[in-house]
Amino acid sequence: MLNEFVVLQNRILDVIEKRFISSEYVLYDYAGLNGEVILPTPEECAQNKPNALAWNTPIENGGFFNGLLLVGLVNSWENQPSEKVANLARTMLKGLYVLQDKSPVPGCILRGIGADGCFYPASSFDQVIPWFLGLWEYSKSSLATEAERKECRERCYTVVKALEKNNWIIPGAKERFDRGNLFTARRPYDNCVLLFLAVILDEMEATDHRVSDLLKERTEEICEGYPTIKAHESWYASHNFYIMRMLANHVKDEALRARLYHALKITAEALPPSIAVWKNHDPALAFSPDWHPLNRVWFEQKNCKEAQACSNPQWAIWNETSPAVMNERKSIMSGLSSAWILLMSEDKTIIDANKAAILEMLNGIPYEKLYYVPFFYAINVIAELTK
Repeated sequence: MLNEFVVLQNRILDVIEKRFISSEYVLYDYAGLNGEVILPTPEECAQNKPNALAWNTPIENGGFFNGLLLVGLVNSWENQPSEKVANLARTMLKGLYVLQDKSPVPGCILRGIGADGCFYPASSFDQVIPWFLGLWEYSKSSLATEAERKECRERCYTVVKALEKNNWIIPGAKERFDRGNLFTARRPYDNCVLLFLAVILDEMEATDHRVSDLLKERTEEICEGYPTIKAHESWYASHNFYIMRMLANHVKDEALRARLYHALKITAEALPPSIAVWKNHDPALAFSPDWHPLNRVWFEQKNCKEAQACSNPQWAIWNETSPAVMNERKSIMSGLSSAWILLMSEDKTIIDANKAAILEMLNGIPYEKLYYVPFFYAINVIAELTK
């Protein structure tokens, strides 16, 4: 079975390497079967076309996707080291560095890089936190050299301190494009994000109080889990549950560890129907790399609230323009990310009951014919199954 997983993993990585990696080492959100991508120009980024959030462009989720793929690659390396995994992990790492280095504002992690080095102004939780996860997990892996380990940790520390100085608000690359406050975020699946940054601060500053202080305030909310999680939430909730499991293994209190794993379990119990949505994939739908039709409803935006208002009617246009991408979001991405969260529970009963369905999905997805890169979640799923 392990050899079969290695073959499947390499097959998936071949597709990613062939079509989805930019010259800046950052994953494109989508690409044609021959790697077709239309990058925003500096003029378009400056005008926030189609929107300042980069939504539905090929450079929407670089920090998000590079970071989470790196997590999967690191875990794959620990299970079954290979040169292929190591090389792609280091490529993803370079891309994460780029998204920090090209940002003009400390604490802002860019979404992606367009033509001639341009970028959109808005970042978000979903770019910054996976960015941290990728670097932090890489720094703790046996793959990292001592120099890489030091650089990853120092980069994480620099961004955490910038966020702390900014009152935990995620800054944009331009004024008035802040998006999200890590301290006030209290959704069922992101309550532990600030605790992860507290772990980084405790380790880097040789303290031991930040995590315990936050836990006194947030334990009850975190340990509720998310028993009503829906399929469409799994992709942007998955890294939060990964952090929850990290915290469970970080805390010394056995009773608290058990409560955190129980929260993972009750979340996992809700996910089997979400795994099955991968079967809604329709391979006959059309793909277009051209996001310019979204500009039909464009208007000038001065902040993220206006950017979201601009983008809202663009979703329907994108569904008409490139229905294949929208379909893969709802089917392949949702199914794989749901499976990853379920496996994080480490609950043998739940995993055994759903393993056949997960294997059917892994083996049934036509990776070479997909346009939307979050099929990389399969690497994270395989890493969980093979540890």
